Amino acid sequence: MEMNELFKKANDGLMKASRVLVVSHRKPDSDTLGAAIAVKIWLEKVGKIVTLACADKPSRVFSFLPSIKEYRDEFELKDFDYIVCVDCGASYMTNFHLKYPDFFTSGIPILNIDHHASNDNFGTINLVDISAPSATTIVYRFFKFIGIEIDKDIATCLLSGVYSDTGSFMHSNTCQEVFEIAADLISVGADFKTIVKSLFKSNTVTGLKLWGRVLEKAFKTPDDVVVSVIKEDEYSTCDASPDQLSGVIDYLNMVPDTRFAVLLNEDRNGNVKGSFRTRLDDIDLSKIVSDFGGGGHPKASGFSMKGKLVEEMKYSIIDENSNKKILEF
Repeated sequence: MEMNELFKKANDGLMKASRVLVVSHRKPDSDTLGAAIAVKIWLEKVGKIVTLACADKPSRVFSFLPSIKEYRDEFELKDFDYIVCVDCGASYMTNFHLKYPDFFTSGIPILNIDHHASNDNFGTINLVDISAPSATTIVYRFFKFIGIEIDKDIATCLLSGVYSDTGSFMHSNTCQEVFEIAADLISVGADFKTIVKSLFKSNTVTGLKLWGRVLEKAFKTPDDVVVSVIKEDEYSTCDASPDQLSGVIDYLNMVPDTRFAVLLNEDRNGNVKGSFRTRLDDIDLSKIVSDFGGGGHPKASGFSMKGKLVEEMKYSIIDENSNKKILEF
């Protein structure tokens, strides 16, 4: 089915709904948040009751987004007659299937809006386009197709996702359409200056100290991979938190003549997170991280798994259940 037909089908379904749950993926970024809130604003304008949900609390850097404080991590599934999932690269990325086992089997229609190659098309309707630069791009196309008026708040939400997922217009997914969309959104009032300042031009002293440790510990492997590792006790050393690592992987990816960059970090819940970036066209990082239950894009992917980092001559990820070595650098 062509995308325009899916747009029509999605709009028809949402117009019949009364109470809609709009879901962002776990550990939310500005693309999932911007897309979700833009959908919420539109649906409320046409008389729907909308609830925003995310398994993890959005970082304070997204405080400029309207309705950001309305996100909930608990709800009654039976209260809704439609679910919209945005930027969830696979069904497990919602994390709500763990708390609500019937989340995907309750019979409630699900609209799945996404741009990840790892998406498993879990929706009743799947607006999935892996060539799209961001989920917010797909929402923008959808809004244009159904002819809604994009106001200042919606424009700010959409532009924050487009700007972030293109690496502030520097990643290879920055195409002509991206600039056309950005120009249109700015023309209707998108707060571009606040987006730039909040997402890419703002950090704390503790965050900078944590980034300093990442950069200080970086090394290059014989296979031309740049790696850095942050263990759990280093957060307290810097008086920082794991979410303050966001963005530093792009600096590791600046080293010339390397294949890709990896940042491995422990969180405070017994997990190891891996963030991968590359500038090369012949490397598909999403395939590499799929071996560890992760996903993403060919040039930007990641995973999260239970385990701990062990430093010997190299760094290894050790599965806490089997005590087996899973990944080594």
